Amino acid sequence: MKKVFGTFFIILVIFSCQDETDPIHPVFDRDWVFSGYQSSWSPDPTFYPISDSLYTYRFNSNGDFSKIIGSYTLTGTFEIEDDQVNEREYLLLEYDEDSYQLHRNSNGFPLIHSCNAGIETLFFEDPETLFGSWSACDGPVLFFTRK
Repeated sequence: MKKVFGTFFIILVIFSCQDETDPIHPVFDRDWVFSGYQSSWSPDPTFYPISDSLYTYRFNSNGDFSKIIGSYTLTGTFEIEDDQVNEREYLLLEYDEDSYQLHRNSNGFPLIHSCNAGIETLFFEDPETLFGSWSACDGPVLFFTRK
């Protein structure tokens, strides 16, 4: 009888510890709003907050994203990657052809904030904050907060 109860208890513990659903990644189904920037030229950069931004990202669980800057809307696909060196995740965004052409035809107003044409990288500073890699080509460091 002890063996039956012991076996039943072990099976109960094993099945109760399994999670039936995958947790939703913090990037999905939320707007990420431009919240501020830092100069990439200063050795001790000051953070300049933005409180009324019209610049947002939206990431969908199917791997699509949209980026809205004022009246411009860009779209594409993204992947969540692991940065083994810095032990954090980042998002690798690839813009579709229409969005890339919109960027090229925006009369010098940069819509894709990256050193690479048609690709953008955003890093997780923490689960509530993303920052861009535009500083690698002398642009400011852009910060986005999850809403």
